[in-house]
Amino acid sequence: MSGKLRGTGTFAVWYSMDAFHFPRVRRREITTSVSQNPRYEAGEAAPLKTTLGYGFQFSLLASASLLVTPVIVAKASGRGDDYLMWMIFASLIAVGLSTLLQVRKLGALGAGATLPMFTAAFAIPFCIAAVDVDGPGGPATLTTLVLVSAAVQLVVSRWLFLLRRFITPTLGGTVMMILSITLASVVFHLLNVSYETDPMPSLLIALTTLATVAALTFRGTAILRLWAPMIGIIAGCVAAVGFGMYETDLIARAAWVGIPNEWPGLGVDFGPGFWTLLMPFLFLGIIISIQANGESIAHQRVATRDDRAIDFRQVQGALSGTGVSNVIAGALGAVPNIIHPGIVAFTRATGVASRRAGYCIGFMFIAAAFSPKASALLGSIPGPVMTGYLLMVTGTLFVDGARLVIQTETNPQKVVAAGVAFWIGAAFQFGLRLPSFGPEWDTALKSGISTGGVAAIVMLLFLELTQRRSMRFRSRLDIEALPELNEFMATFAARRGWGEDMTNRLSAVAEETLLTLAPLDLEGLGGEDDGDDEEERQLVVLASSEGEVAHLEFIGGGDEGNLEDRIRQLQQHDTEAPAEGDLSLVLLRSYASSVVHQQYQGTDVITVSVEQPEARGD
Repeated sequence: MSGKLRGTGTFAVWYSMDAFHFPRVRRREITTSVSQNPRYEAGEAAPLKTTLGYGFQFSLLASASLLVTPVIVAKASGRGDDYLMWMIFASLIAVGLSTLLQVRKLGALGAGATLPMFTAAFAIPFCIAAVDVDGPGGPATLTTLVLVSAAVQLVVSRWLFLLRRFITPTLGGTVMMILSITLASVVFHLLNVSYETDPMPSLLIALTTLATVAALTFRGTAILRLWAPMIGIIAGCVAAVGFGMYETDLIARAAWVGIPNEWPGLGVDFGPGFWTLLMPFLFLGIIISIQANGESIAHQRVATRDDRAIDFRQVQGALSGTGVSNVIAGALGAVPNIIHPGIVAFTRATGVASRRAGYCIGFMFIAAAFSPKASALLGSIPGPVMTGYLLMVTGTLFVDGARLVIQTETNPQKVVAAGVAFWIGAAFQFGLRLPSFGPEWDTALKSGISTGGVAAIVMLLFLELTQRRSMRFRSRLDIEALPELNEFMATFAARRGWGEDMTNRLSAVAEETLLTLAPLDLEGLGGEDDGDDEEERQLVVLASSEGEVAHLEFIGGGDEGNLEDRIRQLQQHDTEAPAEGDLSLVLLRSYASSVVHQQYQGTDVITVSVEQPEARGD
């Protein structure tokens, strides 16, 4: 993400190193990065040939890697081919329907952008534990846990502006690193179970897959990097055929058109398996929310021609769409879903962000679900091929989790906390011996994601709660609150030991920001009252400092226009006399060192940084 958005970050699990992008945060930057100038923006109608071409291309390159997760989970469950075919069918239906929801947008659900959905590979270990035929769970347990994870995502989307300090890149990056350990245990188990008498064929097949994906990822063109996962899987399958390890019985039996023959008897289950895996799936909900947050932000930057501020209402829509996607996945007994991590690279490479392409992708996923022959082809991918593919996922997941923490976290204590939490998770994942606390607790403590994730939350909350507290001001969102707001600013400056010049600057910034959030009363201007209950329109101001820099956070209701975009327009036309309505923005720009305007559903958050007059050279 761009540096001006503190406290958020891009979290991507794409199986190509090129698509992991976490630009370094710049804390005093007002403008966003330059757009990639797409040929077709979201609301523009791309030609039918272009729509079908790019929709088919993306659906094809996504399909093979998309189904690796449900195939691994189904095979590891020991429940037979019928369950395997159902998992493939359910996963394609879930990602297809939710892709259409992200594109179409229904009220607050969906982003209104081409954000295809994808299965979450990092959820594999927990999904296997949920459906293991020898364990305490089953398909109903997986359904229940995925629905719980979806509920977490819907809560985060609804209250994103309140949770923005908690759902942070630091927490996400820490859990990503721990997830790489849990996923690695599955990867090597896949390789081990494929051994018969001679391990060499399995090793060579896995190496062929890994080498192909890695070579295309490291040295391929932009288009080849997009196709690297699919080409690597095909290369691995060809090697498996050469060693006689590719079984075609399932493909031969499958019909060309149809639906799975056997319903797996889905339902809900709150038995021991549910409680044992509850904590990991709660963390999965948080991680999926962070991933959707980052992907939506990154996609906005490449899907528009103009240099615009991030619309967090669209981000909230993307998060809610992801939550609904997992409600669908849970109801069908499928694995959890995320936003496809390759869509940003694909949009940048093709220049097509049109929603028409998104509709095409969604319908193609659904059409593929009703082709058992195609599902059987993908369901027959040998274990060593999946091992080679997932080795790339595991390595990049750890590296980019660490990079996400280091590049977006400015507090060194939180970076240390992330490292400590990772090793706590690793210790428990690798079998740290403890006294027995009962079967359920013992199983939960064996999960690195549970122990490390809880450790990360505890340490990060401790650092937040023990830091210097912010001062808080609350009043009606009305221009008449200005005298009280000025008094608050004077008290804040006095407690920080700042002089009259800084006090005046803070008061000026507060006044201009208040005028932006609460324009003059419409009745006084001859307009009509909009009928809103002014008692419900509240202004909250949080004032904190970092050295000699003041950080003011104004929370309230604003207008439809984004403050950053309006300031940027003024910067581009400095020689022209500003309109009367823009005078507050001119003054605010001159007083503040940075302005960040985050627009959420029903709430605006304007964060203003103010430096000492001497530091700015005033």
